[in-house]
Amino acid sequence: MKKEIIKIMFVILFYVIVVDVVSASAGGPTTGDNMDVKQQNTDSKEGPLQSTLTGIEVTGGISAGYFYVSNPGKDTSDDAFLLSNFLVEISSSDENLPVGFVGAFGETSTPSILGTPENNTDFKIEYASLTLRPVHDISLELGLLQPNAGFENTYTFNNKNVILGAVASQQPYNAYGARMAYETNSLSLWGGYYKERLDDEEYNSPDYAWEIGLSGSILDNAFTLYHYNIKGQKHLSGAIIERTIRNMDIALNIDYWHWDSRMKRLYGSTSSIGGAVYICPNFDRLSIPLRLEYINQEKSQVYIESPNAKHIYAATVSPTWHFNENTYIRAESAYIKADGAFADEQGNTRDNRINLAIELGFMF
Repeated sequence: MKKEIIKIMFVILFYVIVVDVVSASAGGPTTGDNMDVKQQNTDSKEGPLQSTLTGIEVTGGISAGYFYVSNPGKDTSDDAFLLSNFLVEISSSDENLPVGFVGAFGETSTPSILGTPENNTDFKIEYASLTLRPVHDISLELGLLQPNAGFENTYTFNNKNVILGAVASQQPYNAYGARMAYETNSLSLWGGYYKERLDDEEYNSPDYAWEIGLSGSILDNAFTLYHYNIKGQKHLSGAIIERTIRNMDIALNIDYWHWDSRMKRLYGSTSSIGGAVYICPNFDRLSIPLRLEYINQEKSQVYIESPNAKHIYAATVSPTWHFNENTYIRAESAYIKADGAFADEQGNTRDNRINLAIELGFMF
C-alpha cells in the first residue's frame, strides 16, 4: 500500500508541475514598458524540458458509491461501498509527432450486472503503450493495450451506466501485444496480436489471441465491426452502431461467441448471441440512460455458468445529474432474469436479480 500511495503522490505532483508549466508558458509575469525587446525574446524561449512537458496531457477520473445486489449467493455480501473507478492517464498531446505514448494506472471495482460488489485494492498499470507512425496513415501500437471490441468501457465513468452490462461482461480485457492500424478520412482498419493478458485468470491465459476490425461512419451512423480470436478457447464476432438524433444518443452492440472445436465437447451447445440497446435522452444537466439486453446462450454457458440459464434478460436505467462537464451523480436500478442463474444467501436457486447503485464521479 505504501508503494501505491507513493505512486499517487508522484502523479499528483507531476500533474501540478505540468499545470504550472503550462500556465507559465501561456502567461508569465508582466514586464515593464522599458524592457529591452531582445531580453523579452530570450525570456519567451522554451527550454527542452518545458517544451516536452507542454506536450503532455493528464486526464482520468475517479468515482465511488454504494452498490447493492439481491440474490448474491451463499456466504457472499449483498452490498458494499466501492471506490468503483480510479484512473490517471498520461499521454502525448501532439498527434503530429512520429512517436506517441499513453499510460494509465489505477483500479476498477465496478462489477457487471451478473457479478457482485467487491472492493478491488490492486492498484496497477492498467494500460501503457507507444505508438509509431512510420507514414501518415499507418500506426503501430506496442505495449499493454485496451481492446477495440465492445461498446462499453472497462472504466465505467466513461460509460452512461454505472455498472457494466451483461453483454460487456465477457468482452476482452487489456492485454500485452501489438496492433497496427490504417486510417483514411472515413475508415479505420486494424489488426492486433496478444501474448499475455493483464488478468492472468481470464480465459485461462491462452498462448495468444488476435483481433481484426473496421470502423467508420455511413450516413451519420458510426459503426465498428470486430473479430477477436482466443486460441483454443472461443471466438467473438461483434458489431456496434451509434447515432445521435437531436438530444438522444442511440447505440446497438451485438456479440456472437463461438466455442473453439477443442471446447465443444464440454458444453451442450457451441455458441451464444447477445445484444444490448442503449438509449440516452439528454435534458441540459439531466440524462436518463436506458440499457436493454437479451442473450441467447442456450447451454453454451458463455455468460453464466449454468446449463439452465439459456436466456438472459436485463434492463438498466441510470438517471444522471451533471453538476458540470466534469462532475456527476447517478443512481441506477437494474433487473436481470436468467433461469437458475442466481442463489440467495441460504444457497437456494433463484431466477432473477436486482442491482441498485448510487455513484458520485469526477473526470479531469
